[in-house]
Amino acid sequence: MDQKIVKKLERDFQKAIAQVIMEMGLKRLPLLPSHQTMHLMAKAAVTVYETAVENSRRDD
Repeated sequence: MDQKIVKKLERDFQKAIAQVIMEMGLKRLPLLPSHQTMHLMAKAAVTVYETAVENSRRDD
């Protein structure tokens, strides 16, 4: 995938992850992840998406 798209997805996923975690807060979660952890979560999500795209192309 185009690297500009990958970077945008990572930024947007990280924002979404942070929003959900902050909304849930410590009342429902055992800890609040660090900025670095949320960044890695976003990168992992994009990697899963890229893999799905590649698998879809192979199936065609």
